[in-house]
Amino acid sequence: MYEMDYIDGKRVPPMIINEDYVLVGEHCGTIHVEAGTLVIQGKNSGTLDVQMGAKVEVLGEQSGSTHIATGAEAIVRGIMSGSTTISDGSTIIVEEKGRLSGSLRNEGILIIKGVFGGARSGDGEIIIEGNGYIKEPVTRNGMTYYQW
Repeated sequence: MYEMDYIDGKRVPPMIINEDYVLVGEHCGTIHVEAGTLVIQGKNSGTLDVQMGAKVEVLGEQSGSTHIATGAEAIVRGIMSGSTTISDGSTIIVEEKGRLSGSLRNEGILIIKGVFGGARSGDGEIIIEGNGYIKEPVTRNGMTYYQW
């Protein structure tokens, strides 16, 4: 049903989450959250696909593309970096010590209580609460980047 990843030249099946699950340590590859809540305490390096009705909570680090489908939710208390898509009818909450960085396609709701830095597109809503803020890029020698 899902495509295989190629990691270190080997075909690796994606991780499929159908119930509450806590990821500790490191995982490299795609994760599809079909149901329940995935808590990332460690680190995932790869695509994260959170489907309708499912939820993810990032306490550690998610590095790679992240897709939050309609009716799904993500809470970032750690670091989420890479391209992120928030579908219409879905929400990402970046908590006070959380960080979301990278390109963002927002058609849903992004609530920032921590920090977000990256290019933005889409017609979704961005709500800044408390000490939350949007980090501005640095330009040096004609190059624009985010200094974390």
